[in-house]
Amino acid sequence: MAELRERFVIDEGEGKHIEYLLGIAIHQDLSKGTVHMNMATAITKLCMSILTKEELVKSNSVTAPMLQAPLTRQVERTVPKSTFDYLSVVGSLLHISNCLRPDISYAVGNLARFAAAPGDAHVKAAKRVLQYLYQSRTLGITYYRDCDQQRNVPLMYEGAKHPLDDGTNKTQVFADSDYAADESRRSTMGGIIMQNGGPISWFSTLGKTVALSTCEAEINAAVTAGKDAIHINRLLHDLGLACDDKPIQIAEDNSAAIAQAAAGIRAVRKAKHYEVRLRFLQDLVTRKAIEFIYCPTDIQLADLLTKPLLSDRHSALTNAILQSA
Repeated sequence: MAELRERFVIDEGEGKHIEYLLGIAIHQDLSKGTVHMNMATAITKLCMSILTKEELVKSNSVTAPMLQAPLTRQVERTVPKSTFDYLSVVGSLLHISNCLRPDISYAVGNLARFAAAPGDAHVKAAKRVLQYLYQSRTLGITYYRDCDQQRNVPLMYEGAKHPLDDGTNKTQVFADSDYAADESRRSTMGGIIMQNGGPISWFSTLGKTVALSTCEAEINAAVTAGKDAIHINRLLHDLGLACDDKPIQIAEDNSAAIAQAAAGIRAVRKAKHYEVRLRFLQDLVTRKAIEFIYCPTDIQLADLLTKPLLSDRHSALTNAILQSA
């Protein structure tokens, strides 16, 4: 604050602990070195304005934001805007997802694909996301100052240590892809970047092109995650917060993608149709900007952002990323 006052006029009352910002409740504990953020109030207000009392009561049994049965496209809209403002609801969910809730990113992204012509099934799916949010409204992101208070990657199972955790607060990147699951046969890419015990960046995106193999789909996801990781690492260096000059680790569960990315100028005969993306990754690996490490699928955090999961697995991955207030 003293340094800021050298350049700006700042009142004495300013600079105290922030408690609320843009719908996000913020709790700082300087003695423990933690910052927790959640959107419980905003979620409650949104859900109570849309869901009926019966739907709010039934939300206690909704433990995953999306069912595994795929939604299908309609030619025309069958639910009028006056009955259910689908686009407005999806927009509100996107805001919550982008701010603090990566656990609903895939579900909300999937709902957005049907915004032009929503039907009863899409409305029901949107209400399910709202019910899930309502029963888990206290979930949020917690960041830890000291790595001895909380591991960089939270526990996946009670009493078990995450194999990617080495006891530091360094950046950890997870990338994954769900191969050809959309009706267009495009693959959904997902990625999440962890820092100091919580996610600082994430994405869940339907690919622009059709991948011809799981390896290609994983390479596409790794490229997007790699670009985000490089950007954040440069930002940390500019702020003087980067731990060291070691390569950023990208956790990947596809051995073929790891092998191709680490193969230098070789192993591209069968990858000519995505050679540019592969060359980009190989260049980053050669320059030691990134390195790939194998991550078993059952502890791949980015799996949460690529497909609808069963309740138990969704809860396990969500609890590894988010925590209640």
